[in-house]
Amino acid sequence: LDFAVGITLSSASIGPILPPSVPLVLFGVIAEVSITGLFLGGILPGILIALCLMVYVYIVGRRRGYYVSERITGKRLGVSFVRAFPALLTPVIIVGGMTLGIFSPTEAATVAVLYAVLLGFVLYRGLTWKKLLEVSRETVLGTSRLLFVIANALLFGFALTIGEMPQQTAQWVSTVFDSSWAFLLLLNVTLLILGAIIENIILLLILAPMIVPIAEKSFGLDPIHIGVVMVFAIMIGQYTPPMGMSLFVMRGITGQSLIQISKAVAPFLVPLIAALMIMTYVPEVILFVPRSLGF
Repeated sequence: LDFAVGITLSSASIGPILPPSVPLVLFGVIAEVSITGLFLGGILPGILIALCLMVYVYIVGRRRGYYVSERITGKRLGVSFVRAFPALLTPVIIVGGMTLGIFSPTEAATVAVLYAVLLGFVLYRGLTWKKLLEVSRETVLGTSRLLFVIANALLFGFALTIGEMPQQTAQWVSTVFDSSWAFLLLLNVTLLILGAIIENIILLLILAPMIVPIAEKSFGLDPIHIGVVMVFAIMIGQYTPPMGMSLFVMRGITGQSLIQISKAVAPFLVPLIAALMIMTYVPEVILFVPRSLGF
């Protein structure tokens, strides 16, 4: 059970990196960075995270002698792929439409909702009017809470700007750190620590407008690179107590204590942090796709 809990929680870190990603949208809005570029920049890192977790699971599984299920047949794989293909097209439609200039990020959200509703009603037939109303209600409440957080974060960012905090911080950082790798190391360590004690979205909204100008002007770093790294580093905070929201969600599902869940997911932080380091110091992993498409 512990291993299953760890796999489930750690693999959930891929969601905020692959498009469509709410954290990347928020980062793009707050830091004024291309949302389409961020979406494209998250594709290869998402695959990298999955590979790191797969390698870790394989090694642990072999050492502990875990049961190996029968190999899936080509026919079964083909049937599953065909059934899942319409749903898998959702991020392709969103990112493809934004990349080709067919619609804006805001319009992409509308297209995604309409497409999902169409699939739910017509193709998969698992969506009813009652469920749609329930989902709409939850969406309105969630969006309202998020907008309240964004409004306060923008106000806080405005106060920081008036007080010239970003400029003073940039001057201090450029004086103390004379290389980008040291700055990136400090950034990751800071985000990993703060992510354990501050709610992830709030942390992202407060720090993004301060960090991006420093990274760009003082160290010549690409904002898309910084954005994906920051989002992933902050998202790792979901799995570290005392404020890891995913830990509380899993506690409600499994009935295990917070300590048990924390111990279960702790070993999986190794491949996640390894993926973070690769993304940080090999920026091509993030920037290859956006640069290939002109971002």
